[in-house]
Amino acid sequence: MHDGKTTVTLRDIARRTGISLGTVSRFINGETVRESTREKLEAAILDLGYKENIVTRAKRTGNSMTIAVVVSQLNAEFFMDIIQSMDNFLRDQMYSILLCNFQHDSHILKKRLEELRYRSIDGIVLFPSGLEGDVVSELKAFLNEGTPVVVIDDKVHGLKTDSISTDNFNATYGATEYLIRKGHRRIGFLAGRKTSFVAMDRYRGCKAAFETYDIPWDDDLVRWADFEVGKSSTLFNELVSMPDPPTAVFPMSYDMTLGVLLSTVNRHIQIPGDLSVFGFDLFSGVEALSTKLTLMKQPTAKMGQVAAETLLERIQGHWDSFPLNVELKAKMIVHDSISAIGS
Repeated sequence: MHDGKTTVTLRDIARRTGISLGTVSRFINGETVRESTREKLEAAILDLGYKENIVTRAKRTGNSMTIAVVVSQLNAEFFMDIIQSMDNFLRDQMYSILLCNFQHDSHILKKRLEELRYRSIDGIVLFPSGLEGDVVSELKAFLNEGTPVVVIDDKVHGLKTDSISTDNFNATYGATEYLIRKGHRRIGFLAGRKTSFVAMDRYRGCKAAFETYDIPWDDDLVRWADFEVGKSSTLFNELVSMPDPPTAVFPMSYDMTLGVLLSTVNRHIQIPGDLSVFGFDLFSGVEALSTKLTLMKQPTAKMGQVAAETLLERIQGHWDSFPLNVELKAKMIVHDSISAIGS
């Protein structure tokens, strides 16, 4: 192993491998060499700690060293946590991220994807967010050209590709079961968008918990808030204004949890004295609440890492496991926002 105190040169690699300096230079600049030579050179590069610059790396691999990350909004902390994790991993591999926003609009997404076709990108990571509108043909065009597409946190109807998400069914099943065991039977649910695989999995998880405990399911206690802060706030107000209001509320996303908390402040609702609230995802500012929130925390760092690893596997030509469908376990964080009541 090189001592790391001096810069490693091509001459050092040539000395280590016994391969001519000219061959080493050709390999570094992207020319093809024998398989046995390539293996020796790659081993020496790793062992000596040789650092290529991004230009020579791009020449050697034939890649642009750029990944397009396409999101529905730029102000979602959940997305940014995942992207930060991806960037941490990709940066070590000398890849850069090109961030694109489609603002929950399938027409804008189509245009973004068309623009990306004319750029030299090595892969796409897409956050569909319950996308409405058909962009399958645009995404398939990338896959047909050998450009990998990884979707995170949701899926795209009709598209066969790698996907990374939370195990949403079991996350909401566990949260609902926790509320049931605390004695709650009238639970208000704020669900996402009906076109979203994620939202439907979370909805089914809640309903399955009721079935397990043989408790009648009341769909009147479900509101579809489309993962939106404003809409969840409005629909939460509907729930707590019912003649027989819920004793607990479970908003099933980061934004909808924020909408609920804003409404509890505006309506002077005490948690958990007046109402129990089970949140979804840990976000900035939650520690400022007078009552610490019991919630489900999605593994955002792991999601970003797995997405980046999967993408690089495809870029390197490894497609044997395609399409990969990874569901990662959420973690329940128990605090003080759930009261125990009589059955």
